[in-house]
Amino acid sequence: MRKNVLILGHNDATPFVDIYNQYTKLFNKNKYEVTVAYLTGDPNEETKKRTLAENIIFLNLPKRSIRSLKINAIKTLLTLTREKQFQIVICHRYKPIYTMLWVAKFHKIPALIAVMHELGTMSSIHRRMLIACLAGENVLLAGVSNAVRDDLRKNAWHIPKERIITLYNAIDVELTEPQLLNRETARKNLQLLGDAFVFGNLGRLATNKDQESLIHAFSLIRPYCPTAKLMIIGTGELESRLKQQVESHGLKDDVLFTGFLTNGFRYMKAFDCFVLSSIQEAFGRVLLEAMMAKLPIIATRVHGIPEVISTVGTLVEPKDIHGLATAMRKIYELSQATRNSNSEVAYQHLTMHFSIPRFYEQFWQLPLIQEIDAAPKHFSTML
Repeated sequence: MRKNVLILGHNDATPFVDIYNQYTKLFNKNKYEVTVAYLTGDPNEETKKRTLAENIIFLNLPKRSIRSLKINAIKTLLTLTREKQFQIVICHRYKPIYTMLWVAKFHKIPALIAVMHELGTMSSIHRRMLIACLAGENVLLAGVSNAVRDDLRKNAWHIPKERIITLYNAIDVELTEPQLLNRETARKNLQLLGDAFVFGNLGRLATNKDQESLIHAFSLIRPYCPTAKLMIIGTGELESRLKQQVESHGLKDDVLFTGFLTNGFRYMKAFDCFVLSSIQEAFGRVLLEAMMAKLPIIATRVHGIPEVISTVGTLVEPKDIHGLATAMRKIYELSQATRNSNSEVAYQHLTMHFSIPRFYEQFWQLPLIQEIDAAPKHFSTML
C-alpha cells in the first residue's frame, strides 16, 4: 500500500503551481500517492491540467474562513487528513502552515514541512508564540534560501536550529525549457524590431522590485548605447508612476511596458540581458528562468539573490544607480561570443544547483524524511 503525501498551498498562482510540481516530482508513484490541495479559489480546469499530482483538490474556502482562527479551514483539513492518513505534509506560505499545525494537534502527522517563501514571515510576536506552541518534533521549518532560513532562525522561538533548514526553489528544466519561445518568435510577439539590444525585467511593478532605479540607470547609459531598449514585463501598483518617470526622462520610445503576460518567462529569449533591481528578494525564481534562457544577468546583492547568482552573474548594491548603469553598459559592450560563453556557464550552474535532480538529492537527505521512506506504512492515531 502506498504512503500518502499532501502538498498544501494558498492558491493557484502560476509560480506556486510550479513549486507544487517541484515537490510532487520528488515522490515515486509506486511508493507514494500525492495530493495537492488549494486552500482558496474555485475549481479550475486549467490549474488541474498544470498540476502534476495524482489527486487535485480545490478546497474553495472563503477568504474570511482563513482569517483569524481559521476554524472552518482546520475542520476541513482535519477531515481530509483523517481520511487520507498523510505520512508527509508539505505546506507553502503562512496560512496553510498555521492551519496544518493545528490539524497536527488533533491527528498525528509523521512529517510536516512548513516552507516559508518570504522574509519577515515570523517577525510578529503573535506568530512566534503560535509556532512555538504548535510546532512539535515532527515539524521542519524550511526557508527557500539561506537568507530566509536565517531570518526564521533569528525570529522563531524554542525551535532548534537543526529543524530550521533550507529547501531551495528549483526549476524543472526538462519540462520548462521547451516552453521558451525562440528569439525570433518572442521578439515578433513583443513587437521588437531591428537589432535592438534589450535589457529585460520581469516581475510585479512594486516597491520591492525597484524598477525606478532600473529606469534611472538605463537613462544614464542610453546616450552611450544607441541600440539599447529596456523592456519591463508585468503590472502592479507603480505602473503609472514608472511610466511618468519614463516620460520625464524622454525615454518613451526606449522603455517598453508590456503589461501582464501569461507565462511571461516564455519571452525571455527576446532579451539580451536580464536585470533584477530588487531591494528585497527572498530567492528570485525569475533568475532561474533567465539562466535557463541563457541570458547574461545583472542583479542586486540582497537577501537570497547572491545564493542564486553565485559567480555566474553581475551583482550590484541595491539602489546603486551608477553601479547598475556601469554593469549594464559593460554587458552591452561585451562581444556576443563572450556573452554567450558566460550565459552557458550560468546554464550549467542552474542544472547543477537548482534543477529537480539536485532538489531530489537535497530533500531525501533529510533524516526525518529518510525515516518515513524506510518505514512500512503505519496509520496515524488520534492524539
